[in-house]
Amino acid sequence: MTDYFTSNFFLCNRQKLLHNTQSSLIVLTANGLLQRSADTTYPFRQDSNFWYFTGIEEPDYVLVMGEQVTFLIAPKRAEHRDLWDGSVDKKALKHISGIMQIEEHHEGWVKLDILIKKHKKVHTIAPVEPYFENLGFYANPSRGALLKALSKHRKLEIVDIRKPIARLRQIKQPEELVALQAAIDITATTLIKIQKKIAKYHNESTLSADIGREFLVLGADGHAYQPIVACGRNAATIHYIDNSNMINPNELLLLDVGAEVSNYSADITRTYAVTKPNKRHLQVHQAVERVYQAALELLKPGVNMRKYEASVDKIMAKELKNLGLIDDLEDKRVLKKYYPHLTSHFLGLDTHDAADYDQPLAAGMVLTVEPGIYIPEEGIGIRIEDDVLITDNGVKVLSASLPRSLT
Repeated sequence: MTDYFTSNFFLCNRQKLLHNTQSSLIVLTANGLLQRSADTTYPFRQDSNFWYFTGIEEPDYVLVMGEQVTFLIAPKRAEHRDLWDGSVDKKALKHISGIMQIEEHHEGWVKLDILIKKHKKVHTIAPVEPYFENLGFYANPSRGALLKALSKHRKLEIVDIRKPIARLRQIKQPEELVALQAAIDITATTLIKIQKKIAKYHNESTLSADIGREFLVLGADGHAYQPIVACGRNAATIHYIDNSNMINPNELLLLDVGAEVSNYSADITRTYAVTKPNKRHLQVHQAVERVYQAALELLKPGVNMRKYEASVDKIMAKELKNLGLIDDLEDKRVLKKYYPHLTSHFLGLDTHDAADYDQPLAAGMVLTVEPGIYIPEEGIGIRIEDDVLITDNGVKVLSASLPRSLT
C-alpha cells in the first residue's frame, strides 16, 4: 500500500498541518471496521485524512500530535484476534509513520487527558451526520466516537480542521503524483485492451469482472470505486453500478472506472460503440467532445471553480440546443435534465477528493474533466472523462494515452 511513500512524507504532512493551524493539540482517528453480516466485515479502507498523516492501514488507531509530542493510541483488542486475524506489527507501524511512541489504549487516553487539561483546546475533524440522506448511506462512526470521547471534557474547545487539511491535500506532492499516474496508467491500459475486444462481450457483469481482473494483473490494489459498466439507457443513470444487464450490439457502452494504487484513485470514463455507432450517437459524442475541449482550455492557475462551471454550463447549453434537446439557453432546469453533474472534481486519495472550492486553482492540483450528455428517452448516455494536472501554464492530461473515440 505504501510502496510509493516513506515516513518522511507523513512526517512532513504532520508538520505542515501543525504549522498551518498553529495548533498545540491535534487528535485524529482512523476508520473502524464495519459489519457486513453476522461476524464478517466489509473490506477495510482507511480514513484518507488519517492515512495522509500516518500511512497506517490499521483500524481504530488515534493520532495525537502537538508541538512537543506525537504518539499513537492503540485500540482495545481481544487476545483471540491475533489468532484469527493476525497480530498487528507495531514495529512496521512505527517504520511507515515515523511515530515512535505507540501507547496502549488505557495509557494513551490517560496521556491525552493530561494534554487536554493543559491546552483546553483540541483541533480535530468534526464528524458528519450519521446518515447522508442525499447519498443514501451511513457514515463511518469513528469520528463520532472520537468526538464523544473528547467531549467528556466539558470545557474543552473543539476546533474543526477539515478546511486546512483539504487545502493541504489539494496540492499534490511528487510521491502522490507518481501513485496517481500509476493508477491512471493501469486504468488507461485496461480500457485500451477492453475496447479492442468489446464486441465479444454479451453482458455488463462479465466486462466488469474483466476490468477488475486486469487492474489486479497490472499491479493495482483493486477498484478505487464501484465500476460503472452501462449499456444503452443504463448509461443515462449517472451512478449506475448494477452492471448486470445484457449488452446490445447496437447501443453504446459507457465505462466509468478507476484503479486504486496506494490509496490513490484514477477516475476515467469512455463511451464506446459496441459495433457501429449510428448518426445520433456520433452527433452526441461530438458535442460532448467539443465541451470537453472547451473545458480543458479554461483550466489554468488562478481559475475560480464556480465561475469555470458556469462557463462550461453555457457551452453545454449551446450544444444541447444544437442537438434539439433544449430551446432556452438560460433554462438551468432543462439544462440539468440532460447534464445533471459538474464538469470537474478534485482527485487524489478520494475519487471526489478533499478540496476547498473557494480556493483558486494552483499548480499541483489534480482534477477531472468529465462533461456528459444523457438522453434516457433515446437510450443514450455519453461521458468523456480524463484526469488532469494543473501546471504553471495550464494543464497536463495525465490520461492522454487513452483515445477518446467511440470506435
